[in-house]
Amino acid sequence: MSTSDSTTGITGDRGRGRRPRNYLAGAERHRLFLRVVPPALVVLLLAGWVERSWFGRVPEPVPAQVDTVLAKIPAEPSVVDGVRIAGDVPAGESDRGLPTPAGPSAGDDPVGASVAALARVRDDTLFRSDDEPAWSELCRSLVGMPTWPPAGRSVREVSFADLHGQSRALRGHLVGFQGVVRRLVPVDPLADRGIDQPRWQGWIEPDHGPASPIVVYFLRLPEGMPHAITMAERVDVQGYFFKRWAYQATDAIRTAPLVLSLEPRWHPREPIAPGGHRWGGWGIVAITSLMAATWVGLQVAGRAPRRARELPPAPWDGLVDSPPGVPRFDLVPEPEPEPAAPRGEGERGR
Repeated sequence: MSTSDSTTGITGDRGRGRRPRNYLAGAERHRLFLRVVPPALVVLLLAGWVERSWFGRVPEPVPAQVDTVLAKIPAEPSVVDGVRIAGDVPAGESDRGLPTPAGPSAGDDPVGASVAALARVRDDTLFRSDDEPAWSELCRSLVGMPTWPPAGRSVREVSFADLHGQSRALRGHLVGFQGVVRRLVPVDPLADRGIDQPRWQGWIEPDHGPASPIVVYFLRLPEGMPHAITMAERVDVQGYFFKRWAYQATDAIRTAPLVLSLEPRWHPREPIAPGGHRWGGWGIVAITSLMAATWVGLQVAGRAPRRARELPPAPWDGLVDSPPGVPRFDLVPEPEPEPAAPRGEGERGR
């Protein structure tokens, strides 16, 4: 910073010799923290608000909840929850003495069982004797599939709400959905029927739906697919919709869509290396190196020799060069006065 005298035109530099700031000192760190951190937090909060208001993702719609509680089971003959369906039905004859049509109907969207057999199925019930003809015909249709998943056949992509609310329209049709298997357990097959029967029962939480299961009976599983009471494996399911089935839940009697399938399409998860993800290890190494470098820098700065404080030069050094046109003068200090002689000696001399 330069200063000047308007009378004499003398200029001088007062900024010379100023001590540089030590940014490692505690006071300097606190000053920088108070100056930088509060504005940075304000900018960060403002940027987050702008991102959420103008650039945020549109939230996915919450799936509609479906009431699956069944107030009362219809008073019809039923059996314990399982694959075994009560009643021995002779070939070609139902338990009521009516002929049992066999084979699926033809068309662009064929069903897996005869219309007469499907008409005897009732929703909101356990397994009944009248369910057996349609159940057996659907199993025969699955076993007779030339390829699986079914190729060249119409498969309707459905949701939980579709199966639960349109059970009569979708009964016996091929449907498909995706989800996560939460439970997969073996069941006893019905071997005395002479056809393949389901051997696995899966409880699947469908995608984009309420937290309610779809029950699927599989005739077989892909090789290597795990099964347990509690699990989480992604699958694609295609099969014949059977009915809205009643089961005993922990809190009440509830209903769930029941599907009969040959086997699921399993999407196995990629195995994780025993050491974890490689980026995690590199991150730990980088953080440790940064902490070590900071500690070494603080130690070196603390042990460095401190420079002696330099005093700024006096504004008047005794001799000043005057600008052109101004007479030069010297600043000479006034002489100190001589000590006065004692009075006694003066009086004696007189």
